[in-house]
Amino acid sequence: MAYAAITCLMRTIHQSMELTGCALQPFYENLESVRAILDGSCSVTGDLEALTSLEGEIAEVAYSAEDMIDWKSIDVSSAETSISRSGAFWKLSCSLEQQVERIDSIMKKWMAIRNWYRKIKDLKAQTFSLASTIPEHAVERPEHIMVGHENAFKMMQDQLTRGERELEVVSIVGMGGIGKTTLATKLYSDPFIMSHFDIRAKATVSQEYCARNVLLALLSSISDEPCDQLADRLQKHLKGKRYLVVIDDIWTTRAWDDIQLCFPDCNNGSRILLTTRNGEVAEYASLGKHPYHMRLMNFDESWSLLYEKVFAKDSFPPEFEQLGKQIASKCGGLPLAIVVIAGLLSNIGKALTEWQSVAENVSSVVSTDLEAQCMRVLALSYYHLPSHLKPCFLYFAIFPEDKVIAVAKLVNLWAAEGFLKSDEMKSIEEVAEKCLKDLVDRSLISVHHLSFDGKIDFCRMHDVTRELCLREARNMDFVNVLGGKSNQNPCAQSMQCSTTSRGRIKIHTKVELARCRNSGAYSIIMSRRVQSFMLELPFKLVRVLDLTRIEFPSFPSEILHLIHLRYLALSLYPLLEQYQRSKEEVPSSIIDVPSSIIDIPPSISSLCYLQTFILYGVNYQECPFILPSEILTMPQLRHLHLSWNYLRYYEPTAKSLVLKNLQCLSRWNPFNCTRSAFRLFPNLKKLQISGAREDFRIRKDQYDFRYLHQLEELEFDLSNHDAKCFLERITPSDSTLQNPLRLQRIIKLPKPGLSLTPLLLPPPDAFPQNLKNLTLKEPFYLPWEDLSIVGKLPKLESLQLEGWACEGEEWEVAEEGFPRLKFLLLKLLHIRYWRASSDHFPCLERLFVNNCWSLDSIPQEFADITTLALIDIDRCRESVGISAKQIQQAIQDNYGGSIDVHIRDPLELCPVGVDPVL
Repeated sequence: MAYAAITCLMRTIHQSMELTGCALQPFYENLESVRAILDGSCSVTGDLEALTSLEGEIAEVAYSAEDMIDWKSIDVSSAETSISRSGAFWKLSCSLEQQVERIDSIMKKWMAIRNWYRKIKDLKAQTFSLASTIPEHAVERPEHIMVGHENAFKMMQDQLTRGERELEVVSIVGMGGIGKTTLATKLYSDPFIMSHFDIRAKATVSQEYCARNVLLALLSSISDEPCDQLADRLQKHLKGKRYLVVIDDIWTTRAWDDIQLCFPDCNNGSRILLTTRNGEVAEYASLGKHPYHMRLMNFDESWSLLYEKVFAKDSFPPEFEQLGKQIASKCGGLPLAIVVIAGLLSNIGKALTEWQSVAENVSSVVSTDLEAQCMRVLALSYYHLPSHLKPCFLYFAIFPEDKVIAVAKLVNLWAAEGFLKSDEMKSIEEVAEKCLKDLVDRSLISVHHLSFDGKIDFCRMHDVTRELCLREARNMDFVNVLGGKSNQNPCAQSMQCSTTSRGRIKIHTKVELARCRNSGAYSIIMSRRVQSFMLELPFKLVRVLDLTRIEFPSFPSEILHLIHLRYLALSLYPLLEQYQRSKEEVPSSIIDVPSSIIDIPPSISSLCYLQTFILYGVNYQECPFILPSEILTMPQLRHLHLSWNYLRYYEPTAKSLVLKNLQCLSRWNPFNCTRSAFRLFPNLKKLQISGAREDFRIRKDQYDFRYLHQLEELEFDLSNHDAKCFLERITPSDSTLQNPLRLQRIIKLPKPGLSLTPLLLPPPDAFPQNLKNLTLKEPFYLPWEDLSIVGKLPKLESLQLEGWACEGEEWEVAEEGFPRLKFLLLKLLHIRYWRASSDHFPCLERLFVNNCWSLDSIPQEFADITTLALIDIDRCRESVGISAKQIQQAIQDNYGGSIDVHIRDPLELCPVGVDPVL
């Protein structure tokens, strides 16, 4: 992809200028013109082989130029004299000039051929051809596609709630994208169905079937308990109850055989609802009973759905409706195809020529093979994407099928890859979020979960759309998926890595990792957990390396030679057996633990281009990471995500490097929360402070956030409270050492509920004044009256108090209250009385109360909060739910408004302070 490659090269030039201070702006501006031509060109498909080939040449030159810039920029920045620095810069400039001239030369050929094609053929009317194979499961959003299936819903509802008392399997059969999942989901969530069954559970099987994952999904729908013997535990949960289980997207009879014995027949009217594209599987599971075959929509239903998605939201002249009816009639009655086309039409607005082009292209791909037709319709939507969105869409091929994708990780990966178009007015993270929203608007990506402020937290891709994504990503050598079940999915079949390939590689096993030897891949992501092994990293050009699924006993030194890295994610599993004593409590309370076993080497700073650095640790309760102070000399660092850690002694000075790119700092130890340290992070937006209780107690007087002017999200997380650990300054025995550290671990632990020194909050003027989100987690035992400090923050919109964050039975909100607060979460708090009025929370929109077992009620004065839209109650006393309902009724009676009230698992009255779970 030439556009993405040029964008990556421009990003690398910009980073080089930041690292070296060298003037490379003319080269950047030249490439900006090249990118504008590529961005403004007509969509190019596989039919135009000459143009596609030249784009490949442009991309290859751009990738080579990136590699060269990285190496030569280091030579410039490490030069010891002005003469050697000038020589290194001259070599960098000459080499870059040669590469840019090569790109210009290829672009001239590209433009000549493109212009010739424009004269002989209208590119807008060409037919997009793709192979016809698509997967079964299209994850439709429930609100999308019930047009034409209202009668089917009532029929299925009767089948599930009436009939014989013996266990029955009810099946829905149909092609991908036709609405099977939508119908099953609507049935699963129907209030009548919910009241009829004692317990419900659902799981998706998919092509890459794993019985354990299916059982885990079913169990997670029913219980939060950890499960070792999954099938036995599932049976016990279902035994004696009238249950409904939804098994979505099942492919084979073998998959059904693997899980069917987990469902006991209690002769009480329990039901299992299956969705599948395979009629044989449906009849096999239903013991010969006829499944329900979903039909395609007729014209009226197709037009009704398209009208709802496009025309009902805006007014259009009559000629657009005529084109809309043509488009609807040519989508083959497939709901998903109509929804995707609707997303395309909504985004191109009221441009009649564009609508005519869509109508002509849909017409040209009408086929009796409706699955192929759906794929071609999806391809049409892909080819209409702007150039800057195509690499974003294709990147989803790196993620597993049917998995929810964390947007934070996706954004970090996109940023590290370098193909996002920079914007002077926005951070690269904001650009990424906008690209994701654009893909969602085009119905190519679906939203799984939104945050309280409307941002996308988790997303996913429809399986039908993912098939197109896999196919195009591989054809463009953008993403290659190694391994997987190639007999089921031809797009995921194994392949030998090419040494010239600059794409991204997703691997499943260490054998496949070995096959990447000497690969030129830019990104390597391990998707399945494997045991630690001797690691060789001969792929020297890699920029994104995610090996969190490999268990490393120590930091792999081979990584330090990968100087191109922008994104590095590792999991360290230190071997502590030889240092651990009996788990029994011992009178001797202190054990020295050698820190060298999980030291992060100071030479990590040699990865000068690193933007995202992620270190996970499983044994964090026993031993933290020891970070070198050199980690604060990495100028490109944007995101630092850690497990429990300590920073080796570091006292910043006025000449210390300021990490102006750092946006997010996760699990930073309170030991290092000093004014001088925070001065180095002027643009930090997210900060999570996490450590053991002793860390918070020792450094309680050091919090000062005055320098964090951009900070918007702050979290205090008292983790590792099962093992009180801290660092101690000791007098060095060796005069060459300065301020060495000794890691100590206290074995004898305090029991929950004992009086402990609470966390002390900084004064209001020490908090960042731009702070919007504040979270306190785990037992800080903060006095409720101290929250008056938090209430004074002028821009605070979200407050989350979790896990004994506050101590005391009564919260009487201070007079100033929380004037800007929109979201409030109270979870696992031993509060009994809550005294507050609407004046204290005048802007509150959503209130969540979770597992507050002692709470008596929600203040009735909340009925006067005119902004309140949702109250969500989970595992609280019945009186709390009753008070929420009373607030709901009062708002309706007094203001004519309405709010949503959700109440789950109300608890019977229990003594104050008693955990009902125990």
